[in-house]
Amino acid sequence: MKPSEKKIAVLFAIFLVLVGVIVGRLVQLQIVRHEYYSNLAREQQVFFSSIPAQRGTVYDRNLRPLAMTLPAYQVFADPVFIKDPKTVAAQLAEFNLGDRQDLYVKLTRNKRFVWIDRALDVEATLKIEELAIDGLHFEASGKRTRPLGDLALNVIGHVSVDDSAMGGVEETLDRFLRGKDGLRRFFRDALGKQRPCIEAIVSTPVPGLSAVLTLDAELQEVAEAQLDLTVEEHKAKGGCVVIIDPRNGDVLALASSPREWNFPVRQVFEPGSAFKLCTIATALDMGKVDTLTVMNTFGGCLQVAGGRPIKDDHPGGVMDLREAVRRSSNVYAALTARRIGKREFYKHLHSFGFGLKTGLGLEGESRGLLKDPDQWSGRSLETMGMGQEIGVTAIQMAMAYAAVANGGKLYKPRLVEKIIDDQGNVKESFKPRVVRTIVKEETSEVMATLLRRVINCGTGTQAKIKGVDIAGKTGTGQKAIDGIYASGKYCSVFCGYLPASNPTMVCVAVIDEPTANGYYGGTVCAPLFKNVIEYALMRDKSILPAQCYDVAAKAKKQKEQNLAVAKAPKESEDKKEHQAGTYPSVVGLTLREAGKALAEAGISWKALGSGVVVAQVPCAETPLDSRMLCSLVLGEKQ
Repeated sequence: MKPSEKKIAVLFAIFLVLVGVIVGRLVQLQIVRHEYYSNLAREQQVFFSSIPAQRGTVYDRNLRPLAMTLPAYQVFADPVFIKDPKTVAAQLAEFNLGDRQDLYVKLTRNKRFVWIDRALDVEATLKIEELAIDGLHFEASGKRTRPLGDLALNVIGHVSVDDSAMGGVEETLDRFLRGKDGLRRFFRDALGKQRPCIEAIVSTPVPGLSAVLTLDAELQEVAEAQLDLTVEEHKAKGGCVVIIDPRNGDVLALASSPREWNFPVRQVFEPGSAFKLCTIATALDMGKVDTLTVMNTFGGCLQVAGGRPIKDDHPGGVMDLREAVRRSSNVYAALTARRIGKREFYKHLHSFGFGLKTGLGLEGESRGLLKDPDQWSGRSLETMGMGQEIGVTAIQMAMAYAAVANGGKLYKPRLVEKIIDDQGNVKESFKPRVVRTIVKEETSEVMATLLRRVINCGTGTQAKIKGVDIAGKTGTGQKAIDGIYASGKYCSVFCGYLPASNPTMVCVAVIDEPTANGYYGGTVCAPLFKNVIEYALMRDKSILPAQCYDVAAKAKKQKEQNLAVAKAPKESEDKKEHQAGTYPSVVGLTLREAGKALAEAGISWKALGSGVVVAQVPCAETPLDSRMLCSLVLGEKQ
């Protein structure tokens, strides 16, 4: 073979080997490891992105939104593609997306992903998109808002920026509200840019359902406002107001101070004399006492085991049950508890719901403190009869009072009425549920009679509203620290319901550690109860029978008087001076006219509703109180 032919043969052999290698490699890539490399390519080129589902709305009982999700966008950047971070940082700072220097630091990080904003409103997003900034990306999301501000914050809870429910009904109803995210698939080219032409929706998002609560936003607002004023006036640590409809267990208001701490369901306190409702109702139901049962209260001092006697704040001698309740006699309550006995008293208190969670449905609810009788001291029976050595929550007290008020039925408190879709169709409803019957109807009627006297001529006179049939009880519990009662630390309580004969509303007010202007329940919490209930009555006359408290007639009469005054000649300066220091009457005026009149008098105010002023709290000619807002109720002209 010639040398030239040898060279050709060698080159051809090499060529065949190379071809064989290439073919072998192709076989390996295209056939043997085809699936592996296909998957690898998809991982590098195909991306999936979730499409956030619209979170459901939380409504009050009148379908006023308390929490809802508005359209928004998540904004993030890939610093690798930001060509001029200094300019981009300045541009983004103009949209209040952060400090210019902080944004510059973000945009120059050695990362492929940095957050700019998690919930940017649509209008700002569109304006930023017009800037066409390379490396800046937008993803549709939602922004959770509370249209009424922090109203009922302790009930609603929060939703974090990554859509995690935190506390309140946002957490407990998350399975309904959350919805199901959709999925979007798209390719990116070698430069990492999205190729929208081949983007595809894998699955569409399913919006969350909405929840209708039993809360009344207006009552909640008034309860919170009045609670804040009372906490400030008495320089207290906190407190709460709970309003229940005793006919079905609906929670109408659950105000808490501080807002973030859910006082009504978490805070445990000694209820003091307000707890005597349970002692007296149990004894009446068992036939151990009646309204004419007379006991010697030993001048308001009863010796019990443990050395320290039980004393009355309003001592007396021999008295019957009616007088004992009116005076709030600790001694009489202790002697009544003795008649009931340890085991029976414990059993009945358990039946009232103490020592158990009410099942309200909010996280962190406490069961309170009700020790087993075997753990009671030699004086526990007597002291528990007067509201000591037992720990309760405000919601427990509210449900116990509601049960006595409605004829004996202990309801499970209802906070959620129903779950609906975006068309208003009911997907799930939560009916009122009676847990058990705890007292007879006759006992309920007797208790109403006894508790009326507390309001009319007893320790609760500051809760009295003219023409309104109220039953209630004051309480002042001394606080214990490490098992020892602390001097000067009290918990003030007032529990009441109305109308006493056929109740439609129960209200429990608790103020924790008042340190100024008194500390008794009748001094601190009875006025708080009155202020809240007065508003409720003026807003909704269906709360009471017309013959008991005809709010509409009263408002109409006051309006006529205002019109007559408006037509009459202007008052003399002497008359104006004579009326100084009182709230002016603004019923019948437009909101602008009423606001001007109050502003001229130096009075802060707020309004609820629309139309003309049909009622005001405080009423006209009430002495001015600089700490109290004047609440205006607006409605249609009559």
